Amino acid sequence: MATMISSTLCEMRFDPINERAVLIAPARAKRPLAPEDCPGCISALTPPAVYAHPPGVDPDGEKWDVRVVPNKFSCFSDLGGNRRCELSPGFKSIQDPAGRSEVVFETKKHDHPVYARTSEEIVPLFQALVSRYESAQSDPCAKYWIAFKNLGKPAGCSLEHEHWQLYTLPFIPPSIQERYARAAQHFERTGQNLYCSVFDREARLGERVVAQSEHFLTFVPWASAMPYETWICPRRAAADFSAMTDDEMLDLATSFRDAVSRLNSVHPDLPFNVLLHTAAFEHALAPWFTWHLSILPRITTIAGIELGTDLMINPVNPEAAASELRSIPIQ
Repeated sequence: MATMISSTLCEMRFDPINERAVLIAPARAKRPLAPEDCPGCISALTPPAVYAHPPGVDPDGEKWDVRVVPNKFSCFSDLGGNRRCELSPGFKSIQDPAGRSEVVFETKKHDHPVYARTSEEIVPLFQALVSRYESAQSDPCAKYWIAFKNLGKPAGCSLEHEHWQLYTLPFIPPSIQERYARAAQHFERTGQNLYCSVFDREARLGERVVAQSEHFLTFVPWASAMPYETWICPRRAAADFSAMTDDEMLDLATSFRDAVSRLNSVHPDLPFNVLLHTAAFEHALAPWFTWHLSILPRITTIAGIELGTDLMINPVNPEAAASELRSIPIQ
């Protein structure tokens, strides 16, 4: 059904050639790339908070440790129309997509990097992510949720105060669907969880392992797309990250701090992206998927060959990267 194209509304367009989704978001152009005053330090500069830690604290006051607010320049609206548009076969979109975009200020202190915090200081961040995941999961329009952190301008960060961003989408992105299909096919063919098979093999070989704990394995992937790319993976298989126990969450906080500390030792003030990969809501119990955390350092620039072919070029041998990271003493 043909629909007029809006020049002001957010729109999710689907590319028939590359089978990818592109978010057209005119409102995002209005966001300041380097705000004069920090919204992470001044609560009045943000919309009212939807979550705060510790429990019971005034979320818009001054005594919070972790604070979550709606993104002031969101690509979505809670009551989006989700109007599906098809101008001609293959040219499809969702106009005014329903969804959420939230910002998690992970610490009250303006300059307090992950490696300078204790594990106990990091745990409330993951508690906040679980809480917002569960809130998104209760939304009937929600299909997919992702949490990520950008640190440094090369990683796309426009705010110095360390924070995460949360996106709730009304559909599962095509690239994620393809990833799920590969994992499901592997499970049907072998009866094995592909992610667990990879994690177990890395632990057994050891040459790309950076660190191991009771509940998590930290390693540099075999085909790392970026120099010093690092994954943190649970030893207990679960598609849904919110199924973590308290002990596992504390261990995750320690493993995350450990990984960031090692990366910062190799490259001080390293810009990076962190991605939390958890299953889409409809696959939260899938036996073929395992959630995990990936840290993508932004040392090199993605250029023509990568953009033109999706062929990533990594100038650092993954085994050498793991060996270097593994050798760094952590306090």
